Amino acid sequence: MNLSSKNTGPWQQTLEIEVPADEVERRLDEAARQIQRRATLPGFRKGRVPLDLVRQHFADHVEAEFQDSFIPRIVNDAVDQARLSPVIPPLVKIRTFASHAPLKLDVVVDVKPEVEAKHYNGLKASRTVHAADAARVDETLDGLREQSAVFIDLDRPAERGDVVLLDSTRLDANGRRMPGTRSKGQRVLLGAPGLMPDLENGLLGATAGQERTIEVQYPADHERSELAGKKVRYIVAIRKIQEKKLRPMDDNWARDVFQLESLEELRSRVRLQLEGEERVRVQREVETALAEQLIDKNPIELPERLVQWMLNRVVQEATEGRPLNDALKKELETRFRPNVERSLKREALLEAVARQEQLQVSEEEVAAEIQRMAESDPRQAARIRARYQNEERRRALRESLLERKALDWLINAAEITEEVTSESPLVVPAGR
Repeated sequence: MNLSSKNTGPWQQTLEIEVPADEVERRLDEAARQIQRRATLPGFRKGRVPLDLVRQHFADHVEAEFQDSFIPRIVNDAVDQARLSPVIPPLVKIRTFASHAPLKLDVVVDVKPEVEAKHYNGLKASRTVHAADAARVDETLDGLREQSAVFIDLDRPAERGDVVLLDSTRLDANGRRMPGTRSKGQRVLLGAPGLMPDLENGLLGATAGQERTIEVQYPADHERSELAGKKVRYIVAIRKIQEKKLRPMDDNWARDVFQLESLEELRSRVRLQLEGEERVRVQREVETALAEQLIDKNPIELPERLVQWMLNRVVQEATEGRPLNDALKKELETRFRPNVERSLKREALLEAVARQEQLQVSEEEVAAEIQRMAESDPRQAARIRARYQNEERRRALRESLLERKALDWLINAAEITEEVTSESPLVVPAGR
């Protein structure tokens, strides 16, 4: 294999690969042998067709087998030989491919550049800590009380204040049920704030066992863009009409639902949880502010192929792989693009900070993080440990831990303005 490389962008190398004709022929014969095992022709039993006839009569299958099995190996070998670390799958372009001729490929490899981070020492950020006061504790307890509500079946038509337990399926323009739109076991509180009037009116007077068709007009600013401003019909199966009863907020409730001795102990647990959540929120807020400053002070030009590849992944995850028309796909890409680009820039710059400050993650630290994850979920401990036997996953975990160290370095080197109740803001080192 002859290999040459050229720089085609700050994040990109293009490999020019040439495989000699005799090697191509040998690999085509290997591909033909794979096809030969299942090939049949008149006069020959399955697996007994001569190799030259397989190459002749099943040429398209042989070439497909060759491209699926051999070309990826050639590309991987070339990338390794060039000592490149692709950040996304390489783009392979076949320049020439024919029997008894050299195979010529162009392989576009997007790699991480060695970005230099500047102006990152002494960044400024502010943090506002909200105390877990009695009002917040009471609000959380009210939410827990709602979650532990008891539902009592009613033998009468639904009225405002009742809960309707139902299954629903969206209908198309012809009144047919749309696959993948069924939702089971929904509870709808009639009279609840924010409940769409069409839905509430369609459920009032419903009885258990009844099936109704309800037409709902969605507002133009509805959070789901595919429904915004549209009139949609649903077939609704009413399972139960229920009354929602809240339990008294007392020691019995704390014992029965949370296995604690008293309401006061539950209140104390809630306060501790709120304080912990607040510490995490404040930490994330500071991290985000410092990362945004780092990005703003260090402009980076991203390759469009990398951005588009990441966009495709984000859109697929957001839509759970559902088919999308071109207009909706473009709309979602436009919505997600700014966050995707900032995420890629943040990753590159934090890696630069780690390199420039000589931060490293040891194998012992990786092992300790795996152990911490396993201990936090004992039922999945074996699966977690098995997952990180994979070297690629261990590498990703190591990169995540290194990014964590870079963020910690930025925080410790920053000036953090902390808002203190009844006092003027103070400037304090972030590590205190």
